[in-house]
Amino acid sequence: MALAAAASAGGVARCSGAVPRAARSRRLGGSLSALWNRVAGVSNVDGRGSSRWAAGGPAGRRGLLTACSAAPGAGAAGMGEGSGPRVCILGGGFGGLYTAVKLESLIWPRGTKPRVTLIDQSERFVFKPLLYELLTGAASDDEVAPPFSQLLAPYPVAFVQGRVAAVQPEHTTQDGGSLGGGVVVLADGASVPYDWLVVSLGAETATFGVPGVRECALPFSTYQDSQRVAARLALLESRLSYPEVVVVGGGYAGVELAAAVADRLQGRARIKLVTSTPDILNGSPEGNRETARRVLQDQGISILAGAQVTEMRMAGSGSGEGAAGGADDLAKRLVYLRDSEGQQEILEADLVLWSAGQAPVTNAAPSEHAPALPFATNRRGAMQTDATLRALRHQRVFALGDIAVSSGGQEQPALPATAQVAFQQADYVAWNLWASINNKPLLSFSYQHLGDMMSLGTTSGAVTLPIPVPPQLSAAAQSGGPLGQLLKAAGVKLSGSYGGAGGGVTLEGPLAAALRRAAYLYRQPTLEQQLRVAGGWAQQATSQLRDVLATAAGRGASR
Repeated sequence: MALAAAASAGGVARCSGAVPRAARSRRLGGSLSALWNRVAGVSNVDGRGSSRWAAGGPAGRRGLLTACSAAPGAGAAGMGEGSGPRVCILGGGFGGLYTAVKLESLIWPRGTKPRVTLIDQSERFVFKPLLYELLTGAASDDEVAPPFSQLLAPYPVAFVQGRVAAVQPEHTTQDGGSLGGGVVVLADGASVPYDWLVVSLGAETATFGVPGVRECALPFSTYQDSQRVAARLALLESRLSYPEVVVVGGGYAGVELAAAVADRLQGRARIKLVTSTPDILNGSPEGNRETARRVLQDQGISILAGAQVTEMRMAGSGSGEGAAGGADDLAKRLVYLRDSEGQQEILEADLVLWSAGQAPVTNAAPSEHAPALPFATNRRGAMQTDATLRALRHQRVFALGDIAVSSGGQEQPALPATAQVAFQQADYVAWNLWASINNKPLLSFSYQHLGDMMSLGTTSGAVTLPIPVPPQLSAAAQSGGPLGQLLKAAGVKLSGSYGGAGGGVTLEGPLAAALRRAAYLYRQPTLEQQLRVAGGWAQQATSQLRDVLATAAGRGASR
């Protein structure tokens, strides 16, 4: 069923309230030059010849945010005028941000358009699948982690930076649920009232109780994590001729991270990938697994499968002691392993990257930082929802993303913690909010798996699409004949079926890397960000082409 939507128009950020229809029309009909100015944040020049920032530029956005927070009667949410219901969204990841943007694109009956407030503890949205590009230099910070003030500038969405401490419904029912709104309490004591609540706080790196992980290893899940890892790699590159790196975790995150580190260090390091499963990418399509295994081998990465990390220590310290030091810390890390037969091994490393899994923030965060949420959770700490993604026993609360599980109160396998799940859930949550506010039937969420994509360095990747392949065609492609040779040259594999890990159509190499980038460009949250990212990537491609042509010209001249 198609979701009703209207094209969202650009413009400046405002504290609250719907954008007048006439103003939307004027903005929609704006010139391309004005759009580019807003995207690039360039300065305008007034009649007196002095430069001033455009409303979409950094200074203008900072001023607008300040004005929102200081508006009379706005409170912590920064909401001013407007009579629509108050929708508060907790978490600015894929689920939360995309829900906010989607709400602004829907057509609302007069007087029902909500006043939306987005709360996140960071000032930046992070497009997590592209974090690896920050290590290799294939993307800039603003392409991967743009500020919320920049993304939300075209929408009347108020942004509040803060850590959620608790959610307090105004009136609770006998079974612990709620029928109305409530208040979100922030760590600094501020409070944000809501009529409708969306919880999308996501997940955080989980150590699973392994001693020494927090002291000895670096996670790779946030923008700040990527900065710390990049700084550590820069230190090792400048001080050591052949550093040793251990990556823990054999899922997509660990494999992509190991490939990115190897791509950056260009063979000047010894890299080991540790996974507790019998093979990397356990449960993933075979095409992706084979491609990843071959690329990692070509990069010189050693795979230690079936190895469980039992402890980590800093060299010369006891268990859990001697946390990693400052910027010049060159102490060795000791990683203690145990295989399936009980044999133990100790790895020495200059850098340990922990990518062994995540858990909902209610479980992963230290107890003193975990938000107090009055919602039913499963054993993993994920909020339980019904089929419409509404929290159990809470009529005006929806949950999505890594913090939620659509189980109806029954224990069921969780959906994969991927961006495409959050993308799809955001559409349903936005629509069901619209339906709830307007007393219309809600839609049950139905996940459609679109395939599996992974990065394997700057110019390589693997993409498996769930496209059924007739056995005869698959056999012909694998026979070594003309068709098989042609597909191999193009970086295409065919398998007879697709059933999660069964097969389908697998693309690899530069073709897969290009398709992955195109898909993520399409999935950027706003048109302005799409243009910004496309422009950055076009400049990068132009620079690379120029370098190739210059190298070729130099070789020709030397002959």
